[in-house]
Amino acid sequence: MYNILLLGSGGREHSIAWALSKDKNIENLYCAPGNAGTSLISKNISLDILNNQELYDFAKDNNINLIIVGPEQPLENGIIDYFNKKNIKIFGPNKYAAQLETSKLFARYIMEEYNIPQPAFFECKSEEDIMSLRNQLGFPMVLKADGLAAGKGVIICNNNKDLNSAIDDMISNKKFGVASSKISVEECLKGEELSVFAICDGEGYKIINSAQDHKRVYDDDKGPNTGGMGAYAPAPLFDSKLRSKVEKNIIKPILKAMSDKGNPYKGFLYIGLMIQDDEPYVIEFNVRLGDPEAQVLIPLIKSSFLDIVLSSIDGSINSLKIDMHDSYAVTVVLASNGYPESYKKGMKITGLDKLNKEIIFHAGTNYKNNILLSSGGRVLNVVGLKKNLKSAINHVYSLAEKIKFDNKYYRKDIGNKAIKYLEKNNR
Repeated sequence: MYNILLLGSGGREHSIAWALSKDKNIENLYCAPGNAGTSLISKNISLDILNNQELYDFAKDNNINLIIVGPEQPLENGIIDYFNKKNIKIFGPNKYAAQLETSKLFARYIMEEYNIPQPAFFECKSEEDIMSLRNQLGFPMVLKADGLAAGKGVIICNNNKDLNSAIDDMISNKKFGVASSKISVEECLKGEELSVFAICDGEGYKIINSAQDHKRVYDDDKGPNTGGMGAYAPAPLFDSKLRSKVEKNIIKPILKAMSDKGNPYKGFLYIGLMIQDDEPYVIEFNVRLGDPEAQVLIPLIKSSFLDIVLSSIDGSINSLKIDMHDSYAVTVVLASNGYPESYKKGMKITGLDKLNKEIIFHAGTNYKNNILLSSGGRVLNVVGLKKNLKSAINHVYSLAEKIKFDNKYYRKDIGNKAIKYLEKNNR
């Protein structure tokens, strides 16, 4: 039997806890720090997830024999290396391998070395460096903070005004702190975005599913980047031909690269792609499940989530069979108006009591005196799970309307790209 400590507090972690709570091989499930949703299916614990000693003391005192890391910050902090030395099972890539996400330039140089398809990129540290590329790359061009910036450190510049504003944010005003001490300035590829998720054990891997995230805050992909405003899975674009290209040209080479560097990659690998002229190019790697992609990937998994995690740790992916529901999942993020910039917290949330049979994952929520309140920019994730994509979209938006809180905001076009793709290809 497993006593599990799950780290994180967002919609991703609630979806993981939801999957784990169904497993008969789990005796106790703790979430640190968790949210209002996880408190209903696990025990929330107030721990500093960046304090490895504090986590170890809790693990020791509570007979924890498996730790699952949700977000990227503890991975950057070396939590995997720390607990491997303590001989406590822990899920995720080590600090070196986690640089595929925690340093955009590390990932770019590795891909360059192993001939993995990606956009042209340049390392820059100053305004002069960036400006020198303006004529070479032309507009649009992409500026990415090298380090972690909560999914918001990417700015697409369509003109000189955008570029000057991005330079102010990243260099002059240090909006992203040390994350933008180095900047990857990149060619802006044009095409269709796609996310592919694999589970890896250092050598073997299995593709779990594909999804499409919606990063911009407003409909029609307008406005600033966010952590994600909604997603759907699977992505119809990800057919068998594209799948074989992704495996051959991206997944196998990046796993070989990590193995060659003496740090075999274990855990979830999220591959953010741009499909241009039917060819996949890597926009970014993430070293954990995406948020909100986890909220559509996990409900589609029939198999034990615990078994998937253990097969990664134990090196037995190749013998693992992952069964999936033959359905579509769509999630819409209910956010607080003003996100990703300034927004209000502490809004009373109502309507959930009438939706207890629906899949709703909490993100920025907490309970105060038994009243459910908003506590973050992304508040709730409603999920529609249906055999038909249009039905899943209709269902998710009917749920979004039934939940009430002041300043509620959500995109109205999640999944539209997939519908257009299916109609165009008569599928």
